[in-house]
Amino acid sequence: MTVIKDLENTMICGDSLSVLRELPDGCIDAVITDPPYGIGYVSRNGKQITNDKSPFIWFLYDAYRVLKPNGGALVCFTRRDVQQAFIDAMQIAGFRVKSELVWNKVHHGMGNTRAQFAPVHENILFAVKGAFAFPGTRPRDLLTCEKLDSAHRMHPTEKPVGLLEDIITSVTRPGDLILDPFAGSGSTLAAAKQTGRRYIGVELDAGCFETARQRLEGAP
Repeated sequence: MTVIKDLENTMICGDSLSVLRELPDGCIDAVITDPPYGIGYVSRNGKQITNDKSPFIWFLYDAYRVLKPNGGALVCFTRRDVQQAFIDAMQIAGFRVKSELVWNKVHHGMGNTRAQFAPVHENILFAVKGAFAFPGTRPRDLLTCEKLDSAHRMHPTEKPVGLLEDIITSVTRPGDLILDPFAGSGSTLAAAKQTGRRYIGVELDAGCFETARQRLEGAP
Protein backbone atom coordinates (compact mmCIF):
# COMPACT_ATOMS: atom_id res chain seq x y z
CA MET A 1 0.00 0.00 0.00
CA THR A 2 1.27 3.45 -0.94
CA VAL A 3 2.33 5.93 1.75
CA ILE A 4 0.06 8.90 1.06
CA LYS A 5 2.60 11.48 2.24
CA ASP A 6 4.88 10.47 -0.63
CA LEU A 7 2.19 11.35 -3.19
CA GLU A 8 1.11 14.76 -1.92
CA ASN A 9 1.35 17.52 -4.54
CA THR A 10 2.31 15.11 -7.31
CA MET A 11 1.09 14.01 -10.74
CA ILE A 12 1.11 10.31 -11.58
CA CYS A 13 1.18 9.05 -15.16
CA GLY A 14 -0.84 5.87 -15.08
CA ASP A 15 -4.22 4.17 -15.01
CA SER A 16 -6.53 5.70 -12.41
CA LEU A 17 -8.05 2.39 -11.35
CA SER A 18 -4.63 0.87 -10.66
CA VAL A 19 -3.44 3.95 -8.76
CA LEU A 20 -6.64 4.23 -6.71
CA ARG A 21 -6.33 0.62 -5.58
CA GLU A 22 -2.91 1.38 -4.10
CA LEU A 23 -4.14 4.30 -1.98
CA PRO A 24 -4.94 3.65 1.69
CA ASP A 25 -8.46 3.86 3.07
CA GLY A 26 -9.79 7.21 4.28
CA CYS A 27 -6.88 9.40 3.15
CA ILE A 28 -8.60 11.89 0.80
CA ASP A 29 -10.77 14.88 1.72
CA ALA A 30 -12.37 15.40 -1.70
CA VAL A 31 -12.42 13.78 -5.13
CA ILE A 32 -13.03 16.44 -7.77
CA THR A 33 -12.95 15.19 -11.34
CA ASP A 34 -14.30 15.18 -14.87
CA PRO A 35 -14.25 11.47 -15.72
CA PRO A 36 -14.44 9.88 -19.18
CA TYR A 37 -18.00 9.03 -20.11
CA GLY A 38 -17.30 5.84 -22.06
CA ILE A 39 -18.62 7.36 -25.27
CA GLY A 40 -15.50 7.74 -27.42
CA TYR A 41 -15.36 11.54 -27.24
CA VAL A 42 -13.97 13.33 -30.30
CA SER A 43 -13.76 17.13 -30.36
CA ARG A 44 -14.53 19.25 -33.41
CA ASN A 45 -10.82 19.42 -34.24
CA GLY A 46 -10.43 15.65 -33.96
CA LYS A 47 -8.87 15.41 -30.50
CA GLN A 48 -9.67 12.30 -28.49
CA ILE A 49 -9.39 11.41 -24.81
CA THR A 50 -7.31 8.41 -23.79
CA ASN A 51 -9.37 5.62 -22.19
CA ASP A 52 -12.67 7.37 -22.91
CA LYS A 53 -14.28 4.08 -23.97
CA SER A 54 -13.60 2.44 -20.61
CA PRO A 55 -16.50 1.79 -18.22
CA PHE A 56 -16.56 5.16 -16.53
CA ILE A 57 -18.12 4.21 -13.20
CA TRP A 58 -15.61 1.68 -11.92
CA PHE A 59 -13.48 4.33 -10.23
CA LEU A 60 -16.35 5.28 -7.91
CA TYR A 61 -15.93 2.23 -5.67
CA ASP A 62 -12.32 3.02 -4.83
CA ALA A 63 -13.08 6.74 -4.73
CA TYR A 64 -15.54 6.00 -1.94
CA ARG A 65 -13.01 3.83 -0.11
CA VAL A 66 -10.19 6.39 -0.16
CA LEU A 67 -12.37 9.30 0.98
CA LYS A 68 -12.36 10.11 4.67
CA PRO A 69 -15.22 8.36 6.50
CA ASN A 70 -16.86 11.43 8.01
CA GLY A 71 -17.26 14.20 5.50
CA GLY A 72 -15.56 13.10 2.29
CA ALA A 73 -16.87 14.92 -0.80
CA LEU A 74 -17.20 13.86 -4.43
CA VAL A 75 -17.68 16.48 -7.15
CA CYS A 76 -18.14 14.97 -10.58
CA PHE A 77 -18.77 16.71 -13.90
CA THR A 78 -21.35 14.88 -15.97
CA ARG A 79 -23.70 15.22 -18.92
CA ARG A 80 -27.42 14.80 -19.49
CA ASP A 81 -27.22 11.50 -21.36
CA VAL A 82 -25.06 9.76 -18.74
CA GLN A 83 -26.11 11.59 -15.57
CA GLN A 84 -28.57 8.99 -14.30
CA ALA A 85 -25.98 6.25 -14.77
CA PHE A 86 -23.58 8.32 -12.65
CA ILE A 87 -26.19 8.81 -9.92
CA ASP A 88 -27.06 5.11 -9.82
CA ALA A 89 -23.38 4.10 -9.70
CA MET A 90 -22.61 6.63 -6.95
CA GLN A 91 -25.41 5.27 -4.81
CA ILE A 92 -24.35 1.66 -5.38
CA ALA A 93 -20.79 2.61 -4.37
CA GLY A 94 -22.13 4.04 -1.09
CA PHE A 95 -22.35 7.77 -1.80
CA ARG A 96 -25.30 9.97 -0.96
CA VAL A 97 -26.00 12.26 -3.89
CA LYS A 98 -26.86 15.62 -2.36
CA SER A 99 -27.00 18.21 -5.14
CA GLU A 100 -26.94 18.85 -8.85
CA LEU A 101 -24.89 21.95 -9.63
CA VAL A 102 -25.34 23.92 -12.83
CA TRP A 103 -22.36 25.56 -14.45
CA ASN A 104 -23.44 28.53 -16.58
CA LYS A 105 -20.75 28.74 -19.25
CA VAL A 106 -22.00 32.17 -20.44
CA HIS A 107 -21.32 31.40 -24.12
CA HIS A 108 -23.27 28.59 -25.74
CA GLY A 109 -21.87 25.67 -27.67
CA MET A 110 -22.83 24.39 -31.12
CA GLY A 111 -25.07 21.35 -31.48
CA ASN A 112 -28.06 21.30 -33.85
CA THR A 113 -28.63 24.99 -34.51
CA ARG A 114 -32.06 24.44 -36.11
CA ALA A 115 -33.65 21.96 -33.72
CA GLN A 116 -31.86 22.18 -30.37
CA PHE A 117 -31.72 24.85 -27.69
CA ALA A 118 -28.28 26.48 -27.59
CA PRO A 119 -26.38 24.63 -24.81
CA VAL A 120 -24.98 27.09 -22.28
CA HIS A 121 -24.74 24.95 -19.15
CA GLU A 122 -23.09 21.81 -17.83
CA ASN A 123 -24.20 19.59 -14.96
CA ILE A 124 -22.07 18.71 -11.94
CA LEU A 125 -23.01 16.14 -9.29
CA PHE A 126 -22.15 16.59 -5.63
CA ALA A 127 -22.14 13.52 -3.39
CA VAL A 128 -20.83 12.77 0.08
CA LYS A 129 -19.51 10.01 2.30
CA GLY A 130 -20.49 10.25 5.95
CA ALA A 131 -21.59 13.37 7.81
CA PHE A 132 -20.41 16.11 5.46
CA ALA A 133 -20.79 19.79 6.38
CA PHE A 134 -19.75 22.79 4.31
CA PRO A 135 -16.67 24.48 5.79
CA GLY A 136 -18.16 27.95 5.32
CA THR A 137 -21.27 29.67 4.04
CA ARG A 138 -23.71 27.42 2.22
CA PRO A 139 -22.87 27.77 -1.50
CA ARG A 140 -25.45 28.15 -4.25
CA ASP A 141 -25.96 25.49 -6.88
CA LEU A 142 -25.53 27.87 -9.82
CA LEU A 143 -21.93 28.60 -10.84
CA THR A 144 -21.26 31.22 -13.52
CA CYS A 145 -17.87 31.18 -15.21
CA GLU A 146 -16.98 31.71 -18.85
CA LYS A 147 -15.93 28.54 -20.60
CA LEU A 148 -12.47 28.42 -22.13
CA ASP A 149 -12.16 29.32 -25.77
CA SER A 150 -11.24 26.22 -27.78
CA ALA A 151 -8.09 27.93 -29.06
CA HIS A 152 -6.77 28.27 -25.51
CA ARG A 153 -7.58 24.81 -24.17
CA MET A 154 -4.78 22.41 -23.33
CA HIS A 155 -7.26 19.49 -23.18
CA PRO A 156 -10.47 18.82 -25.17
CA THR A 157 -12.74 19.08 -22.11
CA GLU A 158 -10.64 21.46 -19.99
CA LYS A 159 -12.48 23.38 -17.26
CA PRO A 160 -11.64 26.93 -16.12
CA VAL A 161 -9.39 27.14 -13.06
CA GLY A 162 -11.65 29.86 -11.63
CA LEU A 163 -14.65 27.52 -11.70
CA LEU A 164 -12.67 24.78 -9.97
CA GLU A 165 -11.41 27.22 -7.34
CA ASP A 166 -15.02 28.10 -6.49
CA ILE A 167 -15.89 24.42 -6.11
CA ILE A 168 -12.78 23.61 -4.09
CA THR A 169 -13.25 26.46 -1.62
CA SER A 170 -16.93 25.52 -1.21
CA VAL A 171 -16.33 21.90 -0.15
CA THR A 172 -12.82 21.81 1.39
CA ARG A 173 -10.62 23.65 3.86
CA PRO A 174 -7.07 24.97 3.36
CA GLY A 175 -4.62 22.10 3.69
CA ASP A 176 -7.14 19.43 2.67
CA LEU A 177 -6.05 16.74 0.22
CA ILE A 178 -7.81 16.66 -3.17
CA LEU A 179 -7.66 13.79 -5.64
CA ASP A 180 -8.36 14.08 -9.37
CA PRO A 181 -8.10 10.58 -10.89
CA PHE A 182 -8.68 11.95 -14.42
CA ALA A 183 -6.49 15.04 -14.21
CA GLY A 184 -6.21 15.91 -17.91
CA SER A 185 -4.15 19.08 -18.23
CA GLY A 186 -4.13 19.62 -14.46
CA SER A 187 -6.76 22.35 -14.00
CA THR A 188 -8.14 20.88 -10.76
CA LEU A 189 -4.63 20.52 -9.36
CA ALA A 190 -3.70 24.08 -10.34
CA ALA A 191 -6.85 25.31 -8.60
CA ALA A 192 -6.00 23.25 -5.51
CA LYS A 193 -2.49 24.67 -5.41
CA GLN A 194 -3.71 28.25 -5.80
CA THR A 195 -6.23 27.85 -2.97
CA GLY A 196 -3.77 26.30 -0.51
CA ARG A 197 -4.90 22.68 -0.78
CA ARG A 198 -2.75 19.61 -1.28
CA TYR A 199 -3.41 17.46 -4.34
CA ILE A 200 -2.83 14.18 -6.13
CA GLY A 201 -3.50 13.86 -9.85
CA VAL A 202 -3.58 10.82 -12.11
CA GLU A 203 -3.52 10.98 -15.91
CA LEU A 204 -3.13 8.11 -18.37
CA ASP A 205 -2.26 10.11 -21.48
CA ALA A 206 1.48 10.84 -21.50
CA GLY A 207 1.09 14.10 -23.42
CA CYS A 208 -1.55 15.48 -21.06
CA PHE A 209 0.50 14.31 -18.09
CA GLU A 210 3.53 16.26 -19.28
CA THR A 211 1.40 19.35 -19.95
CA ALA A 212 -0.04 19.18 -16.44
CA ARG A 213 3.36 18.57 -14.85
CA GLN A 214 4.87 21.62 -16.51
CA ARG A 215 1.80 23.69 -15.70
CA LEU A 216 2.00 22.85 -12.01
CA GLU A 217 5.70 23.63 -11.88
CA GLY A 218 4.89 27.11 -13.16
CA ALA A 219 1.81 27.69 -10.98
CA PRO A 220 2.24 30.05 -7.99
